[in-house]
Amino acid sequence: MSFYNKGNDLTNFREPDKEILNLDDLFSKREIQIIKLISSGLTSKEIATKLFKSPLTVNIHRSNIINKLKSSKVSEIIAEFKENGYL
Repeated sequence: MSFYNKGNDLTNFREPDKEILNLDDLFSKREIQIIKLISSGLTSKEIATKLFKSPLTVNIHRSNIINKLKSSKVSEIIAEFKENGYL
């Protein structure tokens, strides 16, 4: 078994342990900020106003968050973060 990754096949790699998962390594500061604002109940439009960004920018961050965790909904991510004590 090779320790070098060639191509996009990640089947030889296991998921990271929750104990060593650091949100700062996975998400940008802005993404973490948006996760916290979503968890407080704000909509993308409200978050955009609060951060002086466009709603499209906020939605792009939301999409990036979903893609990074391979989830289908931000609400699932928020629930998991709360369950694991990240929020």
